[in-house]
Amino acid sequence: MAALYISIILLFRVVQAVFNKMASNEVKNIPTVLVYGAYRNAISAAFGLMFVLISGNGFGLGAAGLLISLCSGVMLSVSGYCGIMCLKTGTVSVSSIFSTAGILIPIIAGVFFGIPVSAVQCVGLALFFVSAFLLIRDSRNTTGKFTAGAFFLLVGCLFAEGLTMLSQQAFTKYVPDGSVSAFSFITFCIAALSNLIMFAFFRNKKVPVPGEEKTGKGSPAAPAQPVRLSRRLTVCGVALAVAVFVINQFATMSTALVPPVILFTFINGGGTVISTVVAAIMYKEKLTPQKIVGVAVGIASLVIVKMF
Repeated sequence: MAALYISIILLFRVVQAVFNKMASNEVKNIPTVLVYGAYRNAISAAFGLMFVLISGNGFGLGAAGLLISLCSGVMLSVSGYCGIMCLKTGTVSVSSIFSTAGILIPIIAGVFFGIPVSAVQCVGLALFFVSAFLLIRDSRNTTGKFTAGAFFLLVGCLFAEGLTMLSQQAFTKYVPDGSVSAFSFITFCIAALSNLIMFAFFRNKKVPVPGEEKTGKGSPAAPAQPVRLSRRLTVCGVALAVAVFVINQFATMSTALVPPVILFTFINGGGTVISTVVAAIMYKEKLTPQKIVGVAVGIASLVIVKMF
């Protein structure tokens, strides 16, 4: 049964890889990115609401649960924004490995809760920096440039993903009897609302969009562009919301059947490999030796950090 669950998860990782890159190619300005994020999070919230109603456990989370949901939702919104921008400024592999590396944040944060970082984990962390160096260099060779802004987007993605994971752990620790479905519903609602608030701020701003400068579409001198979701973006939003929902459900069910390290390796490491292969097949991102080594070292580093 565990093998079936993991196979389903990896299948939907393919869906994620295809539609994430497709969405990043489709968005042409920052307001559209934010509206798209709100749309996608709203669909995910609908799934969460459906499970709240089916479970019949209500929305009782308490003050602590609501506060953690608020933090989780804001970070999820930031993560989504940084993630799609990273795909516009760099390769899929470097974006994927930095997103997966969010696991480092809860582990490092454990120091403040009396959970020390071991020497072996420090080795894993050092290996991650080697992986990051290789993949950033490969991204620069592939795209022709790698700016400071692109680097900060990657770091933002890592921290936002990590803080989202940390929020999930905090919910489990401090609200053990709370409804996970209600937590997910409120988190996605807050994420959608955060996207809309940012949209209100950026709506009439002439902000350059990474990846669109060459055409002038996102240059500061260009007039504000209309905000609309194309049919392709609409499909991407639905496909990704379904993929996230299925992956989360089967990952939760798999935790009782598979050791965490093995599960992490298949779900997250496998996701990075799948994203890299899909990008090579569908989006012409070459599988260079540097990229292959970088992905392998990155996955190994995160498995070491997770294991020890």
